[in-house]
Amino acid sequence: MPSEYYWSFFIGIFAGTMTGLMGASGMMAVVPGIILLGYSAYQAIGVSLAVDVIASAIVAVAYYRHGRVDLSRGLWIAVAAIAGAQLGSRLIFRVPETGLSGGFGVLLIVTAIFFWRDGIGYGGVGPAIERFQTSRIGEWLATYPRFVSVSLGLIVGIISGMFGVGGGIIFLFALLMLGYRLHVAVGTSTMIMALTTFSGAIGHAMMGNLPYMIVVFAAAGTVLGSVVSARFANRMNEQMLSKAIAVVFAVLGGILLFITIWQQ
Repeated sequence: MPSEYYWSFFIGIFAGTMTGLMGASGMMAVVPGIILLGYSAYQAIGVSLAVDVIASAIVAVAYYRHGRVDLSRGLWIAVAAIAGAQLGSRLIFRVPETGLSGGFGVLLIVTAIFFWRDGIGYGGVGPAIERFQTSRIGEWLATYPRFVSVSLGLIVGIISGMFGVGGGIIFLFALLMLGYRLHVAVGTSTMIMALTTFSGAIGHAMMGNLPYMIVVFAAAGTVLGSVVSARFANRMNEQMLSKAIAVVFAVLGGILLFITIWQQ
């Protein structure tokens, strides 16, 4: 059996662990890993979307059992994101293959520092979220929940289809700004991701961007990482979860920057 299958299994474990801890897309782990195995960035993005479907669904179910998924609003976002993902998957070939991940790497490292230093709960970004909610923009957005949900889903869906990211990081921050507690934001974002990445994966499969055996092994690792990390995350308080997110962001940011430099 080719060694790339074993490596894709371990990549899947890492991606599943990341998804379970913070509801963020496994793209940040899968895409760089699959590129290092010799596949094109387009194929890596297709694999990422397919793996994210499984990881997100498993984590979403775990959070739903703890009452931490907002179906009523999350489904509005997901429907728009599905449409956006189909559009994004057809726009991907307009983006140069080299350097797709570098910008994400910088963003993740900066975010990791912020999360580690300030956290998410009280004393962290909590006061900033409260200020936003009471601002004119926040109050205006609160009066049009469906418009905000559909607009957010469409934009993130396009990004998902183009870059293989399920939108978990973006959804996580957006839901926090809309007033969600951290665990509910994580649970809801993974539910949205599951539906969005399924749509994007179908689009990439239709264009021949899915090496199926790599998907199988990466998905198997993802199942293991998702189940274990989701159970662990639901037992953590918000301060501990913030630290865990910071560590994951820092590691992934370094990997993405390395990939970008290596490609150049």
